[in-house]
Amino acid sequence: MLTRILRYIRGYVRIRITGYSPERFLNLCKYRKIPVWGLTPGRNCYDMNLTIDGMKKLKPILRKTGTSLRIMEKRGLPFFLFRNRKRKIFFAGAAGCVLLVYILSLFVWNIEISGNHVRTDETILAFLREQDIHCGMPASSVDCAGIARMIRRQYDDVIWVSASLTGSRIQIEIKENSDSREVEEKDAETEGTDLIAEKDGVVREIITRSGVPMVHAGDEVKAGDILVSGRVEIKNDSQEVVGYQYQDADADIRMETEEPYENELDLSYTVKKYERKKKYQIFFRISNKEYTLGQKVSEGENREVFSSEVLPQFSKSFPLPFSFGIREEKRYREIRKTYAQKEYQRILSEKFERYCEDLRKKGVQILENDVKIYKDAHRAKAKGTLILLESCGKERKTEHGNLGENNADTS
Repeated sequence: MLTRILRYIRGYVRIRITGYSPERFLNLCKYRKIPVWGLTPGRNCYDMNLTIDGMKKLKPILRKTGTSLRIMEKRGLPFFLFRNRKRKIFFAGAAGCVLLVYILSLFVWNIEISGNHVRTDETILAFLREQDIHCGMPASSVDCAGIARMIRRQYDDVIWVSASLTGSRIQIEIKENSDSREVEEKDAETEGTDLIAEKDGVVREIITRSGVPMVHAGDEVKAGDILVSGRVEIKNDSQEVVGYQYQDADADIRMETEEPYENELDLSYTVKKYERKKKYQIFFRISNKEYTLGQKVSEGENREVFSSEVLPQFSKSFPLPFSFGIREEKRYREIRKTYAQKEYQRILSEKFERYCEDLRKKGVQILENDVKIYKDAHRAKAKGTLILLESCGKERKTEHGNLGENNADTS
């Protein structure tokens, strides 16, 4: 790529060599270190690319080999500038474009915030606007250290802020204090949690890591039953309960459950047939203002508007402060159609396969499947039951026991 750019800047020509011995011409070019590329053989001739300096060295080689040369095309920046030397407006426009890009690069066009979880970007940007930090401000007046100090001073839970200016973009990274959340999590840990059944089923496997298992493999359970308790009894030497220790129950539990499945599909459906006649509107947006050209377009009954917008930018750190695009209005009429038997069977089968695939991604094993497709006058239905083998165990806070009542029962 770099070589092609350098060749274009220096300029080169496309030539055609004919004569008695063009092969000898190529050998002499190589011997005298004249660069040749893009060689294409033809009928009694060769086409090739040659630098401008190489062209100046060809006269003795042409005379020695008895070949003739014809210039097919002149390429590169020197020839382009020579052909357009009288187009002063074009070069003035190009210079103005470069100047405009330079001027735009002196301002801030984007403010990016990351690391914030408690407050939204809009909240922080609104605060910055109150401090006269906004898009469109001169980049030379941006005080990154001052922005970091203002954010720390405004928000007490922000413990670290980094602000940097890259091109025409201000990047602000924030780190918030998470100590309060950690304290809440620790408090929750001291309360203890149970694992309960989320649905009816039969326990097939249970491996307990912490807590007291309340069921065994082969037991039938109902939704809400405690599978593993987070309350562990503390007994003395006489095996009397003298207290409780609370912890988070942790276990791998797999249950065999029944899952009903049902999905309906209306046999009649509507399709849109678009008309060939369309309306187009070109728009240009800068800041909060929009300018349009062309026909007026709008959504409404039997009308849809499709739009595409271009956000020009030289790089991720240098977006331009404007955008443009085109809107297209299409009119349509609705046509009622009816699914054939193969169509509704295919649609319902695909939906069921996606449902089963989602279950497999969650680690659920499908043991049995009796889902079938039924049809009545107006709709088709896939209905049945799945027998699943899935992981169960929903966390719930452990209820604290009354030690006094327990001792009264045992006395």
